[in-house]
Amino acid sequence: MSKIYTLGPKFSYSYNLAAKIFPIKKIICLDNIDSIFRKISQEKNSRGIVPIENMLNGSVRESLLALKEYSICIEKSYDMRIEHVIAAQKRVYEKIISHPQPLAQCSQYLQKNKWKIIEASSTSEAMLIASQDEKAAAIGSQEAANYYGLSIIKRNISNKSQNVTRFIEVRNSLKKCSIAGIKTSMIIEPRQDRAGLLFEILSVFEIKKINLTKIESIPTGNRMNDYIFYLDIDGALEEKRVRDAIEFLKTFVKVDVFGSYNIEEK
Repeated sequence: MSKIYTLGPKFSYSYNLAAKIFPIKKIICLDNIDSIFRKISQEKNSRGIVPIENMLNGSVRESLLALKEYSICIEKSYDMRIEHVIAAQKRVYEKIISHPQPLAQCSQYLQKNKWKIIEASSTSEAMLIASQDEKAAAIGSQEAANYYGLSIIKRNISNKSQNVTRFIEVRNSLKKCSIAGIKTSMIIEPRQDRAGLLFEILSVFEIKKINLTKIESIPTGNRMNDYIFYLDIDGALEEKRVRDAIEFLKTFVKVDVFGSYNIEEK
């Protein structure tokens, strides 16, 4: 039976989504996103569920970097509404713990008092820590708060009531990535930095009448002002205009395509 890897411990948002999508599969929780991608790249039939973008706080950089690092296909994408709660053993606490993304998504609430802010690898790990420390509160899901026996102090503490996170389902790319769907994702790596290069990249999509829905520059870590670009486009690899655009791009930049896929609301 194939394994499903996601961020843990149990009842992180990633875990909750994975349990909803794969109710009869074995779900294995790992400490970080890189570990999930590494496992999937090594195991032919495994899948992973990881967050890639939040509508309030932007991209999850760890997922973008892991896409570049490992041989992976994006099988599907899911948009899930996130409802953050703050939970603790007691109503008076000195510190608040959570993953960096929820901490940023709830920044307005956190500014109301001078709590000590502590980062955790996941929201469910934060709940676990709070269950062991009566001076701590955690931001995460209601399911995690209930699982760890914490009292919910306040619900819906995001900066905006509408808070959606996009997750991706990823798999090993030993088999070819899907060519069907409404969206295609890729990373473009320039072979050399020169004036007008980004304009040339973007113009390829304009010429082919392809809507570019996302572009994000990511530092390579090799030297200053050295970047790669993560892109999402409307369109699938089964379309000639998309294939032609990518093939032309490959004549002057390195292109890693993660496949075409659909987006579901959960």
